[in-house]
Amino acid sequence: MTHPIIPTTRRGDITFHPDGRIDLTAHVAKALDLRPGDVVNIACDDDHPGEHYLYVSRRCEETTGRHACTCRRVKAGNFLRLFSKSLSSHILQLCHATNRLSLRVGAPTTILGIGTALPLITARHP
Repeated sequence: MTHPIIPTTRRGDITFHPDGRIDLTAHVAKALDLRPGDVVNIACDDDHPGEHYLYVSRRCEETTGRHACTCRRVKAGNFLRLFSKSLSSHILQLCHATNRLSLRVGAPTTILGIGTALPLITARHP
């Protein structure tokens, strides 16, 4: 029986680190129309346990002061980075990960009261 050395060639769209660093690819930034200074959050769906959605909670124009999960542009790269130890720890614990975790996102969807959101794909498929 043969099997590929690299099971999938698709890279993750959002990466969570134990120290609270969260990296968002350009794909995610474009899908949510993110700009530096925007604040993102993750919502849980009460009707469907286990479903999580990444969304913009505040746009940079309406943000004053310091906020957790504020997007910053990374010098050497075309992606955004934010920091939240509690958010990163929650997702790592949810996915039973102890180190870095890269997740894919699904197609953009509209959620009442939130707007455009990206579902996080947390289930692992062989």
